[in-house]
Amino acid sequence: MAETRPNILCIITDQQRADHLSCMGNPVLQTPNIDRLAASGVRFERAYCNNPLCMPGRATLFTGLPPRSHGVRTNGIPLHPATPTIVGSLSAAGYRTHAVGKLHMTCFFGQPGQDPATLDPADFAEGAPLWESGRIHHLPSPYYGFQSTEFAGGHGGYLWGDYLHWLEETHPGASALYQRENALNPLTGIDQSWVSAIPAQWHHSTWVADRTIDFLQREGQSAQPFFLWCSFPDPHHAFCPPEPYATRYAPEAIPLPVRREGEFDDLAPHFRDSYEHEVQVAGRRAPMKMPDAHRQQIIALTYGMISLIDAQVGRILDSLEALGLRENTVVVFLSDHGDLMGDHGLLNKGPFHFEGLVRVPFLWSWPGHFSQGVATPALASYLDFAPTILDLCNVPAPEGHVPPRPEAPRQLPACPGKSLAPLLRGEVEQVRDAALIENDEDYLGLRLRTLVTARYKLTTYSGQPYGELFDLQEDPAELYNRWHDPACARLRDDLRLALLDEIVRTDNVLPRRLCHA
Repeated sequence: MAETRPNILCIITDQQRADHLSCMGNPVLQTPNIDRLAASGVRFERAYCNNPLCMPGRATLFTGLPPRSHGVRTNGIPLHPATPTIVGSLSAAGYRTHAVGKLHMTCFFGQPGQDPATLDPADFAEGAPLWESGRIHHLPSPYYGFQSTEFAGGHGGYLWGDYLHWLEETHPGASALYQRENALNPLTGIDQSWVSAIPAQWHHSTWVADRTIDFLQREGQSAQPFFLWCSFPDPHHAFCPPEPYATRYAPEAIPLPVRREGEFDDLAPHFRDSYEHEVQVAGRRAPMKMPDAHRQQIIALTYGMISLIDAQVGRILDSLEALGLRENTVVVFLSDHGDLMGDHGLLNKGPFHFEGLVRVPFLWSWPGHFSQGVATPALASYLDFAPTILDLCNVPAPEGHVPPRPEAPRQLPACPGKSLAPLLRGEVEQVRDAALIENDEDYLGLRLRTLVTARYKLTTYSGQPYGELFDLQEDPAELYNRWHDPACARLRDDLRLALLDEIVRTDNVLPRRLCHA
């Protein structure tokens, strides 16, 4: 294979914080295989998702566009099938494209009680009701540019897709072992938590690795380069790893999440409401108030889920090396967004742009081409994922319908992100000054926009007098909101102008101008 056409292997987890890796300084969790990947490449200490929810975050990775441009503003909005994706561009350029595991480009569920017969497969190709009713047996091909897929839908005890078909065919009745009522330990009273009875070798994390390795063995030696999406549904809640991973970490050894008494007094009203009451937000409804011991148990179970994933990452890397593919394969490890994990009293995800939710793991490795063992403090945005992949593969960005030659020579690039390739090669120290995070919380009628700079983080709520301003240098735990501090008024206004500029700069420039008028 030509050096300019590397293979791409993207290993993505679901809802994993940046600091839930031992290579990112976690004092309890051990992830030796992911650490091994970090040691062979570049680890971003300050990478940010563009939306802290699954569907909009993944749509940004596939399109290179911010949520307000690709239209998936929040969970429950399918990515329009006509939207150009980088996977489609890679496929058109000769790449073999394949996805294993979770995708979440279309909706998982209809509305409660809705007849599956009324659901449009175009919007619900990954939807549990259509798979369960037999209307869908496999994702269509191609699927957002993927020539083939092996799909795993759902979390916790509710699963569907190709994985569930495999499980029931090879181990009839085994899916019942996922259910909380069959748990080895249901952990009564602890939110969404139990010890799963499913054997680890039948677990979906193992299946995702098995199918990824099978693809590498079948097609990795071809002269055709590949783009392989290896997507683990964990460590997303519910928190239910199998043994021996479920009891690997002692809850009492887990440091307590960060919080400060009275901090809700300085935050938007929905923070306290979500802590004390049942408030519907995209990602959670149950109150987040619970004893600290419960939070420690949830974190310990999450660590077990990540350790199971880490073991599978080790198997995948071993397979790459055994097949002689490692030297010409770019491996990226990332997650779609983080999890609050008890920080500030909050859990899971929603309109709370604290670091635990929006800062994500982001590791890039390509031996002989990227710097090795480097931890960079440079800001990175998930808007940078698509242009970096396309740059490394020498493939043009997806632009849809374009004229034979540009009508406007100074038109802006199709993708508003920055290629990280020069940074990965050690040629520059940074490629961006700020990262933008969007969140439309339709349930609460809120529109959040957050700007992260080298030192500060500012969050605005459209039409509201409140907001957040944190000095990440002096207050890395984000315990003291300076939004209403008179001493920070000028800083707040300057950051709001910078936020406006970043919103305009990253606005969609597609479709292309076809002629003068």
